[in-house]
Amino acid sequence: MDNNTLPIVSVILLAYNEEKFIEQTLNDVLAQDYPLTNIELVLVDSASTDSTQEKFKKFQEKYQEKFSQVLVVDNPKRTQPAGWNVAFPLTTGEIITRIDAHASFPPDFISAIVAVLNEGEYVCGGPRPVIMENPADPIQEVLFLAEQSALGVSVAQYRRDCPTATYVNAVFHGAYRREALAKAMPFDERLVRTEDNCLYDKLRKAGYKVRFDPRIRSQQVVRSTLKGMIRQKYLNGFYIGRTLLIQPSAIGKHHLIPGVFVSTLGAAGILALAKHSLLLKLIGGSYLLGITAMTAQTLIARTPSSEHPNYYLPFLPTVFPLIHLSYGVGTIKGLLHGIWHREYRSPHLASEE
Repeated sequence: MDNNTLPIVSVILLAYNEEKFIEQTLNDVLAQDYPLTNIELVLVDSASTDSTQEKFKKFQEKYQEKFSQVLVVDNPKRTQPAGWNVAFPLTTGEIITRIDAHASFPPDFISAIVAVLNEGEYVCGGPRPVIMENPADPIQEVLFLAEQSALGVSVAQYRRDCPTATYVNAVFHGAYRREALAKAMPFDERLVRTEDNCLYDKLRKAGYKVRFDPRIRSQQVVRSTLKGMIRQKYLNGFYIGRTLLIQPSAIGKHHLIPGVFVSTLGAAGILALAKHSLLLKLIGGSYLLGITAMTAQTLIARTPSSEHPNYYLPFLPTVFPLIHLSYGVGTIKGLLHGIWHREYRSPHLASEE
């Protein structure tokens, strides 16, 4: 097919302090089998304090002529939704996708997106398996095992491999026809970590189906430290709590499970102080059994990432409660924060319903 008949694909890359990963991500874009002259890059630096912006500009200078265009722009507010709002008006492509600086993409990533959308779809994406930054690092392997287990990820279908195409509520590294994405813009910049939840909620309300297709492959790099993972889960939960007040239809019941768990655990702890410990024993016992079973299943299915024994594997059962508690505490704090600051749904969202 002649390049002139192929659509321009606008690729938005938002990055904050990603100097360790950004070159590899940009190399993945360079390696695409879709014609580079039909790819438009909008590289958004979110006020990085490292060399991310410098690497963006060097890439722009070196490869500008290979692409339809390469733009480097600033996002002084730093957040993902603010970055979307900066980047979208600058795009010109018929198809728009946003890629994560903390991810990896095969050469057919963009061509697969175009193929799926050419089948009559308006919104599409694929699975999101996780990979390790350094497979030889024993701590990273423990975090990886926790993240990819059923207790470590949500029930969202895109987070796991699925052999068949289907329609879902959301996808990872989504791609959109311009006319569809335009109806979901702009992003509410108060919702820093739930921008995707809110985007797909708006798209579904506008009548668009979200196509999950296993041909669209990409991988996300799991957090490399326990501190980084705990912080990620806490902030994810915090913005789930805030979104519950601002755009409640964007939140699924499964998002609330950690918050309900922490609330119930806290209530059971208070009852235990009053010498009514049965509820606490039931919750604690059930949770311990669940973690034990999941740990056993994970370790049985484990494929060693190194020739050397991993002496950190016994700590795997402690990672699960840290993930759940940090997410749950974040949800409760985010909800209370929203109530205190009276952060309720936006007038334009209320008028749409």
